[in-house]
Amino acid sequence: MTDCPYLPHSNIAYIEQTAPSDYCVVMLHGWMDNAASFTPLLKHFTDVHCIALDFPGHGLSAHRQGYYHFVDYVDDVYRAICELKVNKPIILIGHSLGALVATTYAAAFPEKLLGLVCIDGLGPLSLAEEETTTQLTKAIQQRQAVKPAKGFEKLESAVKLRAQTNGISERNSQLLVERAVIKRGGLWYWRHDQKLKLSSPLRFSESQAENICRAVQHPSLLIAASEHPLLSAEHISHREAWFKQLKTHLLSGGHHLHMQNSVEVARCIKAYIKTIV
Repeated sequence: MTDCPYLPHSNIAYIEQTAPSDYCVVMLHGWMDNAASFTPLLKHFTDVHCIALDFPGHGLSAHRQGYYHFVDYVDDVYRAICELKVNKPIILIGHSLGALVATTYAAAFPEKLLGLVCIDGLGPLSLAEEETTTQLTKAIQQRQAVKPAKGFEKLESAVKLRAQTNGISERNSQLLVERAVIKRGGLWYWRHDQKLKLSSPLRFSESQAENICRAVQHPSLLIAASEHPLLSAEHISHREAWFKQLKTHLLSGGHHLHMQNSVEVARCIKAYIKTIV
């Protein structure tokens, strides 16, 4: 496994696990996570060529000059895949925000993909049209209140905080934190861009989100968490109907079940891959 600082043109960091597989798995992490969130899963795919990206503002990737808009993450994935020059079919695996981006990418560029796996996230976030102005006002006002990150005297403090916040083990938290902090002046600071915490001024409408999901052509897989789920049963049932071919599996674990329950998540993904390659 190699850990490359940056793609030279897009300034996107990534982790690559090389293998002679006929396809490449590209992994997209969740909001405020980084590529290391897939480390437990990668251990079950040692015979597969895998690339896990750090989205801009996350992990070791550069921060954006401006603000963070959802559609720009789709562009990031497109540019990264082009820059990596992956000359084999691609399967996208996305967790949370990464799943929303992966779904949208699959809709926009179906010819570049072999399959789609979503982990506790499905299709882009949507907003009722009558809430458009309220969302815009809130997001712009938030931009005036961005605060600098606070430092930790001990790395262990950041690990414990992340474990408590996400309901994961300190071992898994350590994986995320080591790629998410930097030491300055004797203190540990989060690397992530503070602007990531700001609300988006614009979101897709429900009909636009539906249009995107209906445009996904490939057989797809949703793996959802059974404990403290981010996706309600009603939300899953509602959106399942938008996909041409989507299989859903409910597995034990919380929102970071790909870290907490990597064995079962890997088993589910491998079974899916056998149906499409």
